[in-house]
Order: sequence, then structure tokens, then C-alpha cells
Amino acid sequence: MSSTKTFYFLLIVVFGVKLLSAQDLVSKNAISKINTIKGALNLAKHENDTLGIAKNFIYLANFYKNLGLDSEAIENYHNAQQIHLKKDTLFVYANNKIAFIHLHLKQYAEASQYSESSVSIAKSINYKTGLATANAILGSVYEKQSNYNAALGFQNESLQLFESLNDSTGIALTNENIGSIYEDLEQYDLARNYFNKAYSFESAKTSDLKINIINNLADVYRKQKQYNQALKLTEKALNLAKAQNNKQQEESALKDLARTYAELQDFKKAYEYLNRQNLISEQQLINQNTQLVSAMEVLYNVKENEAQVAILNKQNQINKTRQLAIIIISLAVILVFFIGVMHLKKRKKQEQKLLTYKQQLLQADLDIKTAEEAGLKREIDIKISALTNYSLNLAHKNKLLADISRTLNNLKSRNPELVKTKLIDIVNTINSDLSKENEWTELMAYFSQINPSFFKNLKTQVHEELTSSEMRLCMLLRLNLSSKAIASILNITPDSVRIARYRMRKKLPLSSKDDLQAYILNL
Repeated sequence: MSSTKTFYFLLIVVFGVKLLSAQDLVSKNAISKINTIKGALNLAKHENDTLGIAKNFIYLANFYKNLGLDSEAIENYHNAQQIHLKKDTLFVYANNKIAFIHLHLKQYAEASQYSESSVSIAKSINYKTGLATANAILGSVYEKQSNYNAALGFQNESLQLFESLNDSTGIALTNENIGSIYEDLEQYDLARNYFNKAYSFESAKTSDLKINIINNLADVYRKQKQYNQALKLTEKALNLAKAQNNKQQEESALKDLARTYAELQDFKKAYEYLNRQNLISEQQLINQNTQLVSAMEVLYNVKENEAQVAILNKQNQINKTRQLAIIIISLAVILVFFIGVMHLKKRKKQEQKLLTYKQQLLQADLDIKTAEEAGLKREIDIKISALTNYSLNLAHKNKLLADISRTLNNLKSRNPELVKTKLIDIVNTINSDLSKENEWTELMAYFSQINPSFFKNLKTQVHEELTSSEMRLCMLLRLNLSSKAIASILNITPDSVRIARYRMRKKLPLSSKDDLQAYILNL
């Protein structure tokens, strides 16, 4: 098994090298073809031939579509429609092409939108081919969305139109689509009937469609457990695919053979075909990636050439002197000579720029977060400092008022009766002010801004409900104030603070060794 995997790996490597060696030739041919089309397009623009412009946009779009550059293809189909605004066969043709690309990309809403537009326009101008194609695409969209009734309706309409046009390829394709729907519905006899009809209209050709029809027929026979017929047809499809070098159909046939032999319990052959299918699949992946790279390189070169041409034209307009023409020709020769090296350097430079940009973004993000953290820390430090000062000011005020109260109490016995009465009123006013809750409310609110979850967490820990005095005590402990400072703020004696702390411990899950202040600070 190990030697087999090594053999397959070597085959893939050889296949990849061959593809890479062919890539330059394909790219050059593609660029040449695009330049030819663009030359015709520019000529049509120069002659103000709108129909010629639209047709060349469509030729260009079709070529991009064959290269796998779907976005470029769609753009050029739209360009054709914008130049040729008349809702005629050309407009419907472009619409159907756009719809087919969206169907291929599994963008079913867009595919449906363009197909429905094509149906409406094709009906209004009696364009049967465009209408048949649009209905077929709509049928495929609904099939992919498992709306089989709608899918069959559109495919049957398409089939009738293709039959009226005597379009054998369209008839074959639509019959195959209907057969595929019935296969999904597990109505295998009907599916096989439509696949046979499709085959009869395509039997004289060695096309991708013919091979696909044979594969579909074989798959239906396999699902009906008619394995001999299934194997015979799949082998036929495999041989045709090999003869046409159709790797996609070859892979499909190998996969179906593996499934059939697995259902026949011949797991050795199933494994063998599965390995071959995996090899083709890997080759296909390499081929697709190579084609994509080649297509992107073609597009890049075309865009680069267009940019260079635009620059050269601009320079020629500014100065058409012989010296400048010689310099431009020399530069063009040098660029052609070193184009491979320049392309590689440019790519590396772009990658380096991208990496630098990403690093700058990361650094900027880090700097922003660092600045935000520093700002938050400063804000918290300022609020804590202000809260502590507020608490100390409150303690100082309470002490001052208490001293004044004692002094006034001492004076009241040494003054006349009227003064005594006045002093008693002052003492009562001061004592009343000492017991007011407004400042405590402000202090508690300020504290909650800095420690928003403290009281909530505290309430979840206590065994009994806390009084307002106990809540204040916990808040002052959280500010890490001494018992003396707490006594001054609460306007009670240090012994009363000690008793309050003892009662507080009783309501919390603390052992005799646990420190109340440390517990509150860590809460």
C-alpha cells in the first residue's frame, strides 16, 4: 500500500511539472487572444459602432468565462448590456450567461433574478432559444433548491421550445436535466427514460454532455441494483473520458465504479478505483489551481499592459519626439526581457507591503488598547483618591461638628437662660446634621460607580440581610480605612466599630482565622 501511494505521489508531481511547463504557453496564447479581441473592441469604439462594441464585450466575457475569471466575465457582459441598451437577443444572451455563472457559483437568488428577466424579455421579442435557455437555468435553480415541481415545470417548457427549434443539443441537455430531477425524486424508471432520450440526441457526438449522460444512466442502474449494466456503462463513460482527456468525467466514472464494487462487496476493486479517483481528483485540483494562477497572471498582464499603453499614449501626446520614442521602445524591450524577474520581485514587494501593513495595524491596535487601559487606570485611581478624600472629609466634618457640639454643651451651663436655650437649639441642629443621610447617599452612589458589583456580590455571601449601617461599614472596609477612621466617619466610638465588625463576621462565611478586612478587599 505504501509503494502504491508513493507511485501516485510521483505521478502527481510529474503531472504538476508538466502543467507548470505548459502554463507559460497558455498564458501567452491567452494574452494574444485578449489583445486581438480588445483590438477589435477599440476599432469598434473608434468607429462608434455600438453593436460591434457590445459583441466584442461579449467575446471578451466569454473568453474570461472559459479562463474561470467569473467576475471579469460578468463585468464585460454588463458592459455589453450598458452599451447596447436595446432589449434584443444580444441582451437576453448576456443575461443568460450571467445567470449561468451565478448558478455555477451557487448564488441561486441572483441566477433566478437574471433568468426571470431573460424570460420576460425573450417572450416579448419571441426569442425562443433565449427563452428555452432561461427556462432551463430556472429549472436547474429550483432543482438545487429542492423545489422539484417548479423545476420540472421550467425544464418541460424548455424542452418543448428546444423541440420546436429542432435543437438536438438543447433537447439532450434538457432531457438530462429532467432525468436528474426524477433521479433526485428516486423515480428511477422515469429518470432512466429521460437519460436514454438525452443519449439518443447526443449519441453521435463525443462531448462532455454525452459522457455525463452515460455516467448518469449507470448511476441509475446502480441505484436499481442492476450492477452489471451499471458497470458496463460506467466503463464506457470512463473509456470515452480517457479518450477525450476529460478528467472531470473520468473522476466521476471512477467514483461510480468504486461505489458499485463496494455495493457488490468487492472491496478490493472498490479500493483500487477509489485510489485512482483520488489520484485524478488531486490532478484536477493541481490543474484547477494552475489554471487559476495562469488566468490571474493573464488578467494581471492584460491590466498591466493596458496601464502601460495608457501611459505610453499619454506620453506620446505630451511629447512625440524621436528621442522619447526611442527611450520608450528601449524600456519596452528591457521590460519584455526581464518580465519574469520583475513579476517575481513585484509579487515579493506586494507581500512585504501587506505584511508591513498588517504589522502596523496590529501595532496601532495595541497602542490604542494600551492607551485605553492607561486612561481607565488613571480614571479609577482618580475616583478612588476622590472617594477616599470624600470619606476623610466626612470624618473630619463629623469630628469637627462633634467637637463643636461638646463645646456648646459645656458652655450652656455658664450662660444666661436665653443663651442656654439658643445654644441648646444649635446643639440640636448640629446633632441633627450629623445624622443626615444625604452625604451617605452621595458617598454610596460614588462608591457604586467605582465598584459596581460589590454590594451585589456581598449580598450573595451573607447569611442574613444587612442593615444600612452594616452596608456602610463594609463599604468603608472596602476602602481599606482603619477602625479609627471608620469610627470618626460613622460618628461612633472605636468600641462600637469593633462590635459592628464582630456582628458583621457572624453574617459572613468566615472562620475564626479569616480576616474580615482581607475578605472584604478580595470580594
